[in-house]
Amino acid sequence: MGHTSGSDDSEHNERPCCHNDWDDVRTRKGFKVLRCRICQGRWKIPSCSVPRCMPFLHDCCNKDEGCPLLHVRRRKTTIYERYEQFGNKVLKGCSREIKKEAKRLAKTSPPPLVDGSDDEGPPELLDEEVY
Repeated sequence: MGHTSGSDDSEHNERPCCHNDWDDVRTRKGFKVLRCRICQGRWKIPSCSVPRCMPFLHDCCNKDEGCPLLHVRRRKTTIYERYEQFGNKVLKGCSREIKKEAKRLAKTSPPPLVDGSDDEGPPELLDEEVY
């Protein structure tokens, strides 16, 4: 993959993966850096050529990975959320304080919900009918 001169080794002009779930990390000097939410790959592209999927922004794109436009989230994942999912590799280059806080939060936060249910607790029990 082609590296741009003067850029971070992890940022590339070429698309780093086939996933379509991006965080907008930053815009600087006419370039936008996107981070894949699935594999943490970074992609540096000209900020004037980011083909965002407008239906995705309104939660109505049903093409997912097959969509030719980019699914860029409004809210990027925090370093703490990424640490819980990917571990120490996302802390590379972070300050000692951030590393310490990410590890502390990972120990004290509740485990993520895996079934997609909300935080309202278990479903209500139905009264048994007597036959």
